[in-house]
Amino acid sequence: MSGVADLSAVVGSALAPTLTFLYQRLDAVLERWRSGRTAVPEADPEVPSELVGDLELPLRIDSDRLASRLPVLEVLALAMAPYTRAPERITAEDAELMQMLGRVREALEDIYGQRFTFQGETRERSGPISEQHYETVAGEVTGLEAEEAIRGSATSVIRAKHVEASGKVVGMRAPVIDGRS
Repeated sequence: MSGVADLSAVVGSALAPTLTFLYQRLDAVLERWRSGRTAVPEADPEVPSELVGDLELPLRIDSDRLASRLPVLEVLALAMAPYTRAPERITAEDAELMQMLGRVREALEDIYGQRFTFQGETRERSGPISEQHYETVAGEVTGLEAEEAIRGSATSVIRAKHVEASGKVVGMRAPVIDGRS
């Protein structure tokens, strides 16, 4: 992901559930980090109807990506807490809140490898994403793989400067890849 995701299109009744979902995911990530349980998949979260698309469940945390963002996530969690206790403060006109939500979403999308899109936005629907960068590929690299199917919006980006003759790069692998939601 590049840049802070803009949530300004999420307005009205979708904004509070958006904040709640993002804060709950942020809190879950930080709690799992503190308890040393980042390798264990999370129980399926309560997904608000305002989330557009399908998430790949269970959510899985990339511990390395979480570790690299931890100090910023701790600060964002503290800054978001007052809004969870006073939902009447949640408004799209609060530029600082909107920027904070964008930063939280960007971090969570990176940590979970999932896109979180909400009603009113014109970005790709929620779903799994895989973004990988390599200098050289000598073996096999696969972006997304499922036992039965990859459904809904899924994105795989693999960048390699060089793929050796013995190398193989596969963006997605599944018996069925169905982009319809």
